[in-house]
Amino acid sequence: MTANEYDKLENSMESFELIKRKSEEHWRNKELDLCWGYQVQKDSIWRNGLSEKELDDFQKLVNIEFPQSLKNFYRTMNGLDKPGINLNGGEEKPSYYPTFYSYPEDIPIIQKQIEIAFSHNPKEIQANSRIFPYFGHRFLDFTEKEKVLSIYFDDILDWEENLAKAIAKDIFDWQ
Repeated sequence: MTANEYDKLENSMESFELIKRKSEEHWRNKELDLCWGYQVQKDSIWRNGLSEKELDDFQKLVNIEFPQSLKNFYRTMNGLDKPGINLNGGEEKPSYYPTFYSYPEDIPIIQKQIEIAFSHNPKEIQANSRIFPYFGHRFLDFTEKEKVLSIYFDDILDWEENLAKAIAKDIFDWQ
């Protein structure tokens, strides 16, 4: 993905389609780094997006009305065909875990991530906050104005201005 394409990303279906296409091309040639942390495996592809019925069922199950950006993301893609891999710096056996969360498989993970974020950040994340994890410890915060946060236990960072840019940032290592 070029810098120009990245700069123009918005939360439209077209932007998510572009991310889907460019990321699958990126992963075809991506070699894993010998490091700690989950990485997308080579040749991973996005699973098909959700139907309107599946999207409605997803929202009901988590008891959250998704904003348009999250709906467009899940309409376009719903997790990856392979789990993420953590090479553990070469010091341990590799471990596997989902990277981009999917419905319905990752509902327990999604619920656990929300629970952790609220339990470790009672002042920063109020009871009326509307947050939703979509990737690792990245959350879409749509309490007032949408933004993406990186929430890791009690560490909260502003990550990106919109969901499409945040996803591209994590895939293509944009700074």
